[in-house]
Amino acid sequence: MSLMKLKSNDFTSILLGMAIPLISLVPAPVDAADIHVPQIPGLAVQAGETVPIPGAENSIAHQFEDGRIVVVGKDAGIWSDDGGRTWTKGPRGPDDKTTINLGNEEVLSINRTSVKRADGKYVLYQRRSHDNWKRVVEEEALLDTPLATNTGGDAGDQHEGLLMHHGALRLHNGDLMATMFGNFKGDTELADGYPEEFDFYKYRTVVVFSSDNGKSWGNPVTVAYNRQLARGTDDDSSVQTTTIVPAVTQEGFCEADLTRAANGTLICAMRSGGRIGVRKAPIFPTPLYVSRSHDEGKTWTPPVPVADRGVCPYLVTLENGVIVCSYARPGAWLIFSDDDGESWKGAFEFGPGGSYVKVLEVAPNNILVIYYRDSAYVGTFFTVARR
Repeated sequence: MSLMKLKSNDFTSILLGMAIPLISLVPAPVDAADIHVPQIPGLAVQAGETVPIPGAENSIAHQFEDGRIVVVGKDAGIWSDDGGRTWTKGPRGPDDKTTINLGNEEVLSINRTSVKRADGKYVLYQRRSHDNWKRVVEEEALLDTPLATNTGGDAGDQHEGLLMHHGALRLHNGDLMATMFGNFKGDTELADGYPEEFDFYKYRTVVVFSSDNGKSWGNPVTVAYNRQLARGTDDDSSVQTTTIVPAVTQEGFCEADLTRAANGTLICAMRSGGRIGVRKAPIFPTPLYVSRSHDEGKTWTPPVPVADRGVCPYLVTLENGVIVCSYARPGAWLIFSDDDGESWKGAFEFGPGGSYVKVLEVAPNNILVIYYRDSAYVGTFFTVARR
């Protein structure tokens, strides 16, 4: 069913049928001085102070192994060496969404766009530092994604291949894994609500692997494309059944992040809609989805909707094992899992707007959430404890 043809009550019925947390699609006003955290079974979540991040241009932030944090500013980096309490202007840090600490002060920052070569493979432009970003070297990585093809965007833009965004982690065998999204040959389902001349086809999310510390990437595995897990139709309500059905998305699956749960399971959270590049078209927030891998990314469970919206989700597994996911649009939100990503609860809006939201663990079981509010970027602290 095309989202362009959905009435509001139709969309609500779909969400109810998926048994996900149903939250108003109209963002409620949020008092900047009074963030309301609901009672969450099994968890004690408490909001702390909100601090300004002067000069920040967006929520792209990187936390180094030594705890320092840098946020992207205009022609500069905005740095904190006290867990986000205070901020000062300094040199630019890694400003790609996909940035990973590789150990021993090595940091890799990978540009979003892949560029096609004459031989059909792709190039990723990236920067690497061996001293926590004091000295930085530009390099090109080889990307081998044989099925990749042109990828459209929500503003009518076109890209030659898959887009890197923004999850990356090290696997148990030492290899790296990162998320990408875009189109494979044969992906022909148009994104809902966009002009056909955009050639904007619904995205698939894939993971790619590197065995040489990010100098080359390949062996793509699809995490999600056009199917999802849903409840079955068994008449006996005491029996829980599931089935695979067409996924409810506007744009397909994109903007994925990764984390490792305390039990070793890999968790992938994905956007499925939430922005229209054409102002006259309606906006339909579609679910935030999660898939899990029990074999280091070789296979993934069918995606499951866990919230009713969610652009650019960011994941962090806290010292106590609770997984926190930040997401946005409309509003700025947090949601939690205390069972290694199998179920999610406690979704609440802590800020207004539609800008991306970044979450970091800045002390054991204490998070800093970076987001846009009152015409500036700020950081709000939360403690997240098990009851």
